[in-house]
Amino acid sequence: MKIFALVGKPNVGKSTFFNRLAKKRLAIVNETPGVTRDRNMSPIDYKGYQFLLIDTGGFEPDSKEIIPQKMKEQSQLAVEEADGIIFLLDKYSGWTHQDREIYDFLRRSAKPVYFAVNKIDHTSHEHEVAEFYESGAEEIFPVSSEHGVGISTLLESMARDFPEIAGKDKSDRQDEGILSISLVGRPNAGKSSLVNHFIGTTKQIVDETPGTTRDPVDNYCKFKQQELRLIDTAGIKRKSRVSMLIDKYSMIAAIRSIERSDVVLLIIDATEGVVEQDARIAGYIVERGKSLILVVNKWDLIEKDGKTMEKMRQDVRDKLRFLDFAPILFVSAKSGKRVSTILDKALVVYKEFSKRIQTSDLNQILQSITARHTPPATGRKNTKLYYTAQVSTRPPTFMITSNYPKSINLSYKRYVIGQFRHFFGFEGAPIRILWRDRSKKNSNEENSP
Repeated sequence: MKIFALVGKPNVGKSTFFNRLAKKRLAIVNETPGVTRDRNMSPIDYKGYQFLLIDTGGFEPDSKEIIPQKMKEQSQLAVEEADGIIFLLDKYSGWTHQDREIYDFLRRSAKPVYFAVNKIDHTSHEHEVAEFYESGAEEIFPVSSEHGVGISTLLESMARDFPEIAGKDKSDRQDEGILSISLVGRPNAGKSSLVNHFIGTTKQIVDETPGTTRDPVDNYCKFKQQELRLIDTAGIKRKSRVSMLIDKYSMIAAIRSIERSDVVLLIIDATEGVVEQDARIAGYIVERGKSLILVVNKWDLIEKDGKTMEKMRQDVRDKLRFLDFAPILFVSAKSGKRVSTILDKALVVYKEFSKRIQTSDLNQILQSITARHTPPATGRKNTKLYYTAQVSTRPPTFMITSNYPKSINLSYKRYVIGQFRHFFGFEGAPIRILWRDRSKKNSNEENSP
């Protein structure tokens, strides 16, 4: 996934632009300058263009106040992490000294900069951007964050420089027959140690392709006749003045790895337990429909009694309730204890992730589970589930046809998914269900809870 940073001075409409591309209100929008004080990031899938977008707080180069200084630092970090920059400007303020200062910094990054002048509400108003050519930019893109005007033209230009954002690039496709396993988690959770253990024990290294200090590192090996790509995110290095922001670097690296994975290993530090960053990464894994194993590492450092493992297991389940389908393994990369079980479990999980159930078996079970617990009614009319079929794998996705799909509440959807797991397994795989209205011939996608 290519990364683009959205940069500009305060109150030019960055958060509105960000929300439009993300198709949801992820960033706080307020007319008061400086509301967005931290970087926000989201995978974008807008009219076929796919990339990761980082929203930033307003960039104030000359400010000496503490909060604007922190916002400036966040913007600088986002630019450093990005492949390209969308420089958002305000038609009402024109080309200002502050914009000039920001652009001087952006030019030093030596990364492509796309000038987008916001608040152009109609294509006939494009002449209003003329003064921005004083910047020396070859092309200015008139856009409206609020109404969506001009955004497609901007994205088309970005795709000329980065063709992969307009679709899957051939060079980035997974090699056929290779199972991609990524190891994600917070820094120092033991990801690199586990990768080294896998490679050291298999003794069948095919190749090792190093990335940059912040890009994932791909290691190739073979395990039980299966070719594996082990994607390690441990290339993230602490930098001066960014130790408080290391989780944000971790998240970006994790997203890049998750996108290329079949199975994701979320590595949890047993000495610290589950923290908010683990939950954020886990949520993204489920959102992208990847199979998952929870690996609690550094188990050798925990003082134990007969109930320690069960207590830790319950704590993980309590803090990551939406991952009740993911197996939990307790290992020690340092001693090697139980590490061999990880790749065995990964092969099992991938098989479940790729499994297809016969339609006749599915419908037999659907009749059974609806007879045991009928769907919620709508008014005086009974809700019926007529038919189901598996429409895809990786992740396993099912279509269920109903007369009133909108009456089916979250609790019942969880019940159906739970019953599918009970009868068919799908260990480690998120289940998706598409609810189809029989009369309207349409569907609404619902991810597994």
